[in-house]
Amino acid sequence: MSTPDGPSVDSADMVASIWRYRWAVIIPAILGAAGGFIAFLKTPETFKSATRLMFESDRPAVLDTMTGDVLGGVPSIDILRSQLFSDTVTKNAFEDESFEVFRSKFGDNPAGFAGASGEALQFNADVQDTRSASSLVATLAFESTDSELCVGAVKAYSAALQKLFAEKHKSSRTELLRLITMATDQLQPKMVELEKRYRDFRTDAPLVWNEEGKAVNPHRERQLYLTERRSELFEQARQKSIELAAIQSIAEEGKDPLVSLSIIGQLVGKTFKIPETLQTRQDLREGDAQLKQLELDQQLVPLIIERNKFAAEFGEQHPTVKQLDVELKMMKSELKRLVTEQAERIVELMEQNRVEGVDPAARAQEAVDVILFASNAEVELLQQQIAELDQQIANEKSEAVQLAKYEQENNAILREIDRNRELIDQLEEQMARVELTEEEGGVRVSELSAPSSAYRVGPSMAKMLGIGTFLGIALGCGLALLLEKNANTFRDPDEIAEAIGVPILTHIPFFKGRVRKSKPDHPNPFEKLDPYLAVVHQPASVPAEAIRSCRTSIFFDLSNVPGGKIIQVTSPLPGDGKSTIAGNLACSIAQSGKKTLLIDCDLRRPQITDNFDSAEQLGLIDVLNGHCEHIEAIHQTPLATLKIMPSGPIPANPAEALTLTEMGELLELLRDEFDYIIVDTPPLLVVTDPSIMASLVDAVVMTLKIRRKSKPNLKEAATILRTVGARLIGVVVNNSDESGSSDGYKGYGYYRYGRHTSRYYRKTKDNGTKGGQPRTPIVVSGRAVGLRASAAAAKPTSVATSSTKNGTATDDV
Repeated sequence: MSTPDGPSVDSADMVASIWRYRWAVIIPAILGAAGGFIAFLKTPETFKSATRLMFESDRPAVLDTMTGDVLGGVPSIDILRSQLFSDTVTKNAFEDESFEVFRSKFGDNPAGFAGASGEALQFNADVQDTRSASSLVATLAFESTDSELCVGAVKAYSAALQKLFAEKHKSSRTELLRLITMATDQLQPKMVELEKRYRDFRTDAPLVWNEEGKAVNPHRERQLYLTERRSELFEQARQKSIELAAIQSIAEEGKDPLVSLSIIGQLVGKTFKIPETLQTRQDLREGDAQLKQLELDQQLVPLIIERNKFAAEFGEQHPTVKQLDVELKMMKSELKRLVTEQAERIVELMEQNRVEGVDPAARAQEAVDVILFASNAEVELLQQQIAELDQQIANEKSEAVQLAKYEQENNAILREIDRNRELIDQLEEQMARVELTEEEGGVRVSELSAPSSAYRVGPSMAKMLGIGTFLGIALGCGLALLLEKNANTFRDPDEIAEAIGVPILTHIPFFKGRVRKSKPDHPNPFEKLDPYLAVVHQPASVPAEAIRSCRTSIFFDLSNVPGGKIIQVTSPLPGDGKSTIAGNLACSIAQSGKKTLLIDCDLRRPQITDNFDSAEQLGLIDVLNGHCEHIEAIHQTPLATLKIMPSGPIPANPAEALTLTEMGELLELLRDEFDYIIVDTPPLLVVTDPSIMASLVDAVVMTLKIRRKSKPNLKEAATILRTVGARLIGVVVNNSDESGSSDGYKGYGYYRYGRHTSRYYRKTKDNGTKGGQPRTPIVVSGRAVGLRASAAAAKPTSVATSSTKNGTATDDV
């Protein structure tokens, strides 16, 4: 895409811009190549010597999964390069016997040699065993302008590098093992003391250790057990309370004791039978006691199992086991007493109320009462046990808190023991690793090839020429793009239409004017006309056809303008060819059969007047000053339908002349007498004359010659026309295929018109000796009588004169 205010920015337009200014690319390219050649001649020769070194390790590189270190193998090329440029290697190389003859060049100073080696010494890997990293082949090279120094430096550095790796590991083993042994000797006594301290602690601490050796707080274990037991008893008490509430509700609301007893039996999961005759004996009491004892043992089974479990885990002497034994014994005794009392009471009641043939309903009621009593007693017993457990849990919790400090001390001792044991293990492992590395040896360095003789490596003519040419081309391309941006011109017809908002009427190609010479049998009536009037001299040419295309476009545009007849032809700057276009356009319109008048309003440089050979005839200035009537200033041309009004004498005040009211009256008068009027005016950006005329005409045609700065010039000219309210109908692009004239232009200003506005006679054949002589300039001041009144008074005389000459009444116009 192209932008309105600048050249196109895409790659195609960049290439086109570079091609347009290819001279700006070629010249810097040639200069760059010349500079590269000169640099080649002045650059001193450079020599290079090299050798190949192999670095080998006895064992491949292994990754230690515990520490993340790489054990064994050859160091990386970066590490080897750092060692090569180290002060130690440089000093050894400088002191090597093969380098003795070159020490004087550096003033016997290793620092100077190190500075030179930093730029001249090269070290790069050629081949590396990437799988095991146990070997590496590298090239050691040295560049210098002294060929002998190259060979000597390579030999010295090769020997210094081999010496470095040969002596690298000799002094490290003893010192490292000594440090490891010292650390181990300090940790071992401390470890023994910690273990003894821990044994004493286990003997004195009121803690219990399980089979795994972990410390256990017995009171906390007892607290956990009692808490679990309380939860079980609480759940049993809750269930028994619900069962008691249900039995009480059945006993209170039931009307038939037998039915109530049956329902209660279903609720508690038992079946009650009421005999018709009650016979009480002594063995009933004993049988009932034995049955209750079985039920008591059945209820105590979970507690017995829990006791046996703790006994198996901690032993019979464990406090928890002993506590459970006491609890079991107490619960058995208490429950047995309650059962015995209950059974005796039941038998006692039965004996007191023994009656032969007792009513079953009464017996059922008695059974219900007994069940209520037993259930209530069981709930109270469970609640009493829960209360006792709460007291025991609180006591155990208090004791467990007191033993917590022993647990913390136990954990602290164990952590310290583990930390010291880990340090000892790491030291032992490190010692084994160091011994293994020393036993297997380090990295060996050997020369695969002797240092080569110094060979020339620079300078390269092709490289320097290429760099110079490339820089020149880059500079030239930048210069071409800068020139393209500075040109600020049009490169596409669409840009012109977008810039000022009017279409392009036609493109006039560049052409050379040719005039056909008159012959006796073929006279040329247009011989005296300007050669660049292609419409009459070369009617079949491409420029003539382009003018006719412009004429057609103007006809269509003016058809929409009521009374549109007067057309002004102007341009932004001189040299655009506006006078040539105006003359050709007038001839073309006249050839179409239209009565056409061509007026030269360029009162500074009247080119139309010269093109039609009318320099010494009456013209526009004479009409405006009242020296003649307008019909006397209109002259016939070789074309029957084309007449011309030259500029007349060049005035001293051309801009003021066009602002006279006579000028407007003249145009209105001529509008009635001609079909089309073509007005040629000066360039818009040079003088104000064309902007004055633009307000008096019906349409304006802009002539433009593509060249540098065309874009801002055309925009400014169009702005001037819009300011005065002119109707710009289109642009005629002149010399559209002349690339040479599109790249530059010559300035145009008052100084270009100055030689025509001077007070001298023109040098023409008719003027003779008057040519170049000073004359008094004419000042345009207007007419005393209006043009229409003067024309009305002069018309009868003109008609009579015409009738006398031709025998018919015709209009000179």
